[in-house]
Amino acid sequence: MIASATLLVTPVIVAEASGRGESYVTWMVFASLVAVGLSTLVQVRRLGPVGAGAVMPFFTAAFAIPFCITAVVDGGPATLTTLVLASAAFQFVVARWLFILRRLVTPVVSGTVMMILSITLASVVFDLLDGAAREEPTAAPLTALATLTVVAALTLRGSALWRLWAPMIGIAVGCVVAAAFGIYDTSRITQSAWVGLPSEAPGLALDLGVDFWTLLPAFLFLGVIVSIQVNGEAITHQRISQREVKAVDFRQVQGALAGGGVSNLLAGLAGTVPNATNPGITPFIQVTGIASRRMGYVIGAIFIAVAFLPKVSGLLSSLPGPVMTGYLIVVTGTLFVDGALTVINSERNRQKLIVAGISFWIAAAFQFGLFTLPNLTPVLGALVKSGITTGGVAAIVMILFLEFTKKRRMRFESKLDAEVLPDLFAFTERFAESRGWDQPMKERLSAVAEETLLTLAPLDLSLDLADEDDEQETRRLVVLASSDGPIADLEFIGGGDEENMEDRIRQLQQHDEETVSENEISLRLLRRYASSVRHQQFHGSDIITVRVGPPGTR
Repeated sequence: MIASATLLVTPVIVAEASGRGESYVTWMVFASLVAVGLSTLVQVRRLGPVGAGAVMPFFTAAFAIPFCITAVVDGGPATLTTLVLASAAFQFVVARWLFILRRLVTPVVSGTVMMILSITLASVVFDLLDGAAREEPTAAPLTALATLTVVAALTLRGSALWRLWAPMIGIAVGCVVAAAFGIYDTSRITQSAWVGLPSEAPGLALDLGVDFWTLLPAFLFLGVIVSIQVNGEAITHQRISQREVKAVDFRQVQGALAGGGVSNLLAGLAGTVPNATNPGITPFIQVTGIASRRMGYVIGAIFIAVAFLPKVSGLLSSLPGPVMTGYLIVVTGTLFVDGALTVINSERNRQKLIVAGISFWIAAAFQFGLFTLPNLTPVLGALVKSGITTGGVAAIVMILFLEFTKKRRMRFESKLDAEVLPDLFAFTERFAESRGWDQPMKERLSAVAEETLLTLAPLDLSLDLADEDDEQETRRLVVLASSDGPIADLEFIGGGDEENMEDRIRQLQQHDEETVSENEISLRLLRRYASSVRHQQFHGSDIITVRVGPPGTR
């Protein structure tokens, strides 16, 4: 119910700013609820490669408000529909080729965008408060403060049950205070029917006119930003919703990205605003400790049910701005912390951590207008004034700069078989010589390469007895070698099984028994020689990144 209220802020603002009347507002509310409800069910259910298989409900993208207003005002609902569909198609491309885009859509970039998203959401939140405070300079701040105090107090010090209901109780208290001050407008509630459908619909139409081509770059970039945001939320969700520490499953991340494409496909067909994952689900899971997929089915069902209950959707869409401000302050604070943790926990490279800090403050400067900008076109001005776009572009550009200015990678390719070990040894020796490293470092690289290959492709004598016709297509191995000062990074791209090597090494560290099974020998040796091992599992490809320091370092 809380998510229903917060996600309606964006379509209501866009519909009211377009000046198309109350019927268009009603349709946008209805269409947004149905789109996020259906796509939330898809995300939870996981249909083939589409969906995360986790509780990741969708949310209307508040950072898309200025672009959506421009699209509706200049080109009409058909232009908005076409642009959202184009953005959805681009998201499907990102989901399918995440393996190739992994150096761009990284946890560092995703965590940074989550941090930026917190200030973008905060600007929308405080705009709600500012608009109310101009008319009621005393009532609006006091209402927001009352809501914030109740939600924060119950969240910080309440029992599990009180923490679960803290947002609802805080919003209810805020509404009572708003009503006492006379700033709660209930006309939309009283004038709505209990059950029904919108009386008018804008109709499905496509518009490829001048306005579409003018706004297309902005919406394609919104597709990139939404993909990065969904990527970050999916990674964070895995971190907070599992009982044990596990490596990130990027197949689930790809499913979440494809689910985001489905969500915006539905939004485009319905003629409403684009969607992203709901940032409020992360603090909700942390507060309640509940991440069961059954909860996701209920959330999706509630979204759809509320769409057909105009009086309920009217209640949710008419909550006073100061009340929503008080609640969303808690959400934005938690979102910022989760983004920062994603960056810190996934990256040890100081340069990339600096990228996160610089990008965040660039976003804050543009989002809050800390300096005067020149006169720009409406679309370009909206892009520049949005922290999510300026900060996102800054992060992407700096990550690309770091990638392109590194020493050239060396590449080794062969079939994935233990028989190629001599060739692999020769490759690691050439790589070490190109970096000017000594013999102990060469031996350590060779040892790491050997144990990683044996873990990926252990010798299986049963293959010799198999008929040629029954043999599977030969799997390929690609090794990319790069360096960061005295540190070597070996990236093995190829096969692997369902079990994650990173998790297996972590389990060995936790249960370091004296007896060693034969299939653990390579893992134990790899743990000894490598500084870190990271296993990324994508659909169709596995990537194992092994970081190797000079002998004597950890």
